[in-house]
Amino acid sequence: MTTFINIDGVSKDASSLTVPSDRTFRGAWEFNSDVVEVNMTAAKAIHKDNLRAERKPRLEALDVSYMKALEAGSGAPAIATEKDTLRNITADARIDAATTPDELKALTLAALLGE
Repeated sequence: MTTFINIDGVSKDASSLTVPSDRTFRGAWEFNSDVVEVNMTAAKAIHKDNLRAERKPRLEALDVSYMKALEAGSGAPAIATEKDTLRNITADARIDAATTPDELKALTLAALLGE
């Protein structure tokens, strides 16, 4: 049985290709002759979407904490700062500076936040 890799409607026999062993950025794969490479621009977009999904529950929890802090009359500015940090995480310069999929994968939410 032959296995094919389909990228943007183009299918090639996988046995004739050099394929990345890591499928994290599968949506960013592109053919370069007999090699499947990761398009870093597309990988960065995928990574940012993953970071957005990962930060969502944190932001939701902070929304609750923020409302409680407003009601209590203290702590809201610190929570607002934390929310801004999370919102701006996808604009971190280290994401744009990453040149390999491994460098990009290392930029987890925890790593970007210094946790």
